[in-house]
Amino acid sequence: MKKIDLLLHPVRTRIVQQLLVNQPLTTYQLMERLGDVPQATLYRQMKLLSDAAIIRIVDTKNVRGKAEHLYAVNQDQLQINQDEFLTASAEEHLQYFTVFQATLLQQVTDYLMTTSPEHYQKDGFGYWHAPLHLTDQEFEQFTHAINEILEQATKKEKRPDRKTRTFASMFIPNNSGESSSEHV
Repeated sequence: MKKIDLLLHPVRTRIVQQLLVNQPLTTYQLMERLGDVPQATLYRQMKLLSDAAIIRIVDTKNVRGKAEHLYAVNQDQLQINQDEFLTASAEEHLQYFTVFQATLLQQVTDYLMTTSPEHYQKDGFGYWHAPLHLTDQEFEQFTHAINEILEQATKKEKRPDRKTRTFASMFIPNNSGESSSEHV
């Protein structure tokens, strides 16, 4: 199975996200956080992630005579290689994008259903899109700068004084003329 297929499956994506935000976690803790994922499905998806070395056991504790594993993400295994991305068909990219959107929709739903609107601004909640009128060279410089900033931010360790926020981005080339910027 391709790594991109492993990572962009709806349940596996949610498992990886939970481990990135709350790592390390036991299977039981993951089940509690995911809520709607049946136990058998969770174990099956975790085995696939483990077999692909995307997640790993970082500790084992003996709880009432039974081994309880703590899992974490192998950060270096999250990268999808350029060849796999470039060789995916248009249909595969649409499937991947649908999973990407569904995962974001689940996170937004969880946030909005548990947070009152007066906290949105303070929490940094927002969504927008904006056309960028850039030459290829300017676009390359722009993405390089964003990637440097993101790399610095993702290296920060989780601490009580830091709030976890999901940043999702994408670039869609506009082949049909001009568009306007919208921000919510």
